[in-house]
Amino acid sequence: MDTKPWPQVALTLLVAGVLIAGLLTVGGPEAGRIEKRDDQRYWDLIALQSHAQCLARAAGEPPATLDNTETCSLNMSEVALLPEEGYRYLPQDDGSFKVCAEFEDIDTLRTRQWRQDISENGCLSGKTD
Repeated sequence: MDTKPWPQVALTLLVAGVLIAGLLTVGGPEAGRIEKRDDQRYWDLIALQSHAQCLARAAGEPPATLDNTETCSLNMSEVALLPEEGYRYLPQDDGSFKVCAEFEDIDTLRTRQWRQDISENGCLSGKTD
């Protein structure tokens, strides 16, 4: 019985090609870690946005800083990146504000899960009224 090695070689090459194509499409493990950190930054900004709106409602005007008060305390998740990263709170003249962060891959974040509410420079806008 004469066995030909070409079917095994062809199958091996096909499987290797599929694996490589999958890694190129998805981005591999590092892309997943970047995605997870950017998602956490996004949810941290959502929490900061809510906190700023609470402070504005309580004081009747936009807050100068995002301090904890008896009425409004910042509820961040245990995995929040806030302690390690410098998020920015930027009050605007018209009574609105922005909360911003540095994202590793903002373009992917904005196209994933329809998160068009975040700007190209990593900021969420909010109203204090």
